[in-house]
Amino acid sequence: MTNITEFLERSWVEKVAEYRVCKWTGERFPIYEKDIEMLTRISPSVGNVKLDISLPTLSPQARQMRRLLFRNETNFYKSRSSKTWEPMISLYAPENNVKVFEQKEWWQQDWDPMDFWFEVDFSKSINAQFYELRQDVPRVNMVAVDNENSEYSTGTGYCKNCYLINSSEECEDCYYGKLFQNCKRCVDCAYVYDSDKLYQCLNVKKGYKSMYLHNSSECSDCYYSDDLIGCDHCMFCSNLRNASYCFENTQLSKEEWKEKVQEYLGTRTHIAAALEKFEQVIRQKITKYASVVNSENSFGDILIDDKNCVFCYDVNDSEDCRYVNVGVDVKSNMDCNNIYMKPERNYEVLGTIGTYNVHFSTFIFNCSNLLYCQDCHDSKNLFGCIALRNKEYCIFNTQYTKEEYEDLVPKIITYMKETWEWGEYFNPSTTAFPYNDSLAMEYFPIQELVYLQDWEIVQRKMLHASGKWVVYILEPDKIISRAKLDLGGEEKIDIFWKTKEKEIGIPDNTYFVEAKDLAENISDESEEIFKKAIKCAKTGRPFRITPQEFYFYQDMGIPLPIYHPDVRYYDRLAYRPERALHVQSCEECKKEILSVYESSKAVYCEECYNKKVY
Repeated sequence: MTNITEFLERSWVEKVAEYRVCKWTGERFPIYEKDIEMLTRISPSVGNVKLDISLPTLSPQARQMRRLLFRNETNFYKSRSSKTWEPMISLYAPENNVKVFEQKEWWQQDWDPMDFWFEVDFSKSINAQFYELRQDVPRVNMVAVDNENSEYSTGTGYCKNCYLINSSEECEDCYYGKLFQNCKRCVDCAYVYDSDKLYQCLNVKKGYKSMYLHNSSECSDCYYSDDLIGCDHCMFCSNLRNASYCFENTQLSKEEWKEKVQEYLGTRTHIAAALEKFEQVIRQKITKYASVVNSENSFGDILIDDKNCVFCYDVNDSEDCRYVNVGVDVKSNMDCNNIYMKPERNYEVLGTIGTYNVHFSTFIFNCSNLLYCQDCHDSKNLFGCIALRNKEYCIFNTQYTKEEYEDLVPKIITYMKETWEWGEYFNPSTTAFPYNDSLAMEYFPIQELVYLQDWEIVQRKMLHASGKWVVYILEPDKIISRAKLDLGGEEKIDIFWKTKEKEIGIPDNTYFVEAKDLAENISDESEEIFKKAIKCAKTGRPFRITPQEFYFYQDMGIPLPIYHPDVRYYDRLAYRPERALHVQSCEECKKEILSVYESSKAVYCEECYNKKVY
């Protein structure tokens, strides 16, 4: 079978400029001509000096893993504010020993991030100096912007009354899940856009009052279905367009449909039977090579209304992007994750809103012209700064004049080239998150942990063994904890760390209910459930039902869940293919196509898929 690079070159889509060896994995990876064109186009300028970005030294997968080590979306800890010592929920485990303020405290004017300034030292690595500053400047306990009554959500902006969601903006009354964009009353969903009253849905745009609906748009009152467009009142259907009152892809009258669906709604037993039939729907549907809708010259998965988005995943309404994962309305970005609200000309950034010309930075909001910054808001022309707001022309939180800034930053970049730091994202050893708390664990789950004592062994053998990610940890006594690394000079290799296994914390005087003892129907449950903790039917891990979600279940006629929210989350994600491309043959015409599915699954090219579906 042809490999991806050969396929792209033969198709005249992408041409390889050179091959490099990833310094982490040792694998050979291509640098495409369009990679170089993009880097040339988005390389920043300071004053009249163009700062050309160096070509990557890591493979695209390894570059993404490095970024994701700095993001925690789902692991929260009971902690205390470093400012007031008041209890709070935090992304950072107490044993990590970092300064953390509660959200409101962090925004108060009684402390100033500029108080932690220092001048650049050309005898030390820039990475080491940034790490020193990062240890001094307080972090915010959760990453959020202008939310209301949504304290238990992170990676969110402009949300109201939301609980345990992440990577979401402009949402209201949404609970449990990931990537909600402009949604209301959506529960236990992932990758849903412009939708209302959805339950257990995946990759849905403009949906209404539906449950267990996948890969669909502009649908309402649809259940246990996959790949529907413009449909309403459908159950156990797939590959339908503009259909109404269909059951198992068969047209029924309105009365027949209403009678038929009652067998699969309402009670726990009915829903269990429905989910078994839904698995058959998924297996038997006509599968397109990838979920790419109304997109031109774009390769990846879950791409909607895009143009020239290559090696991208979960991106919509975007143009001219490469290696972007999770982006909304983005333009001319490369190697980015979780970027929203018209970010443009960014490289190697993570978790941004409304950014322009930002490079090698994390959690940046409404800023422009930033290099190597974290947690900055409404600022521009910064280098190596942390937690600044409404600032300009600062380096390591030190104020400079415009002329001083434009003179010093190019000198710093020249020095970084000598230390092999320029063009690289933050050193992973400086992250405050252990591997299994970071988003890297979701995208690249640990298959094996190997503890090594010898640097030479580590240099010879790192990640990606037999297609699965292996994490090697340098720790002489084999204690699972943070490795102490030398950040000076050219880095030898990046070693990750892992927390100890978490224990299930059970509050005193808690009333428990076994999942098997929950009522068949939500109408038989009372508000007494608010005082109890349910033991997950799979893990035994306790979880609670909030009043808001209880009333949602009542409104939708859904019985209470029997699995912990984390179990429900990963069960949903299991329906998604991995974020990787494979050269496949169309089941119908046999021509080669670039697919997110491996050869074990029959897929169709765009033309053959359309002939069968439309």
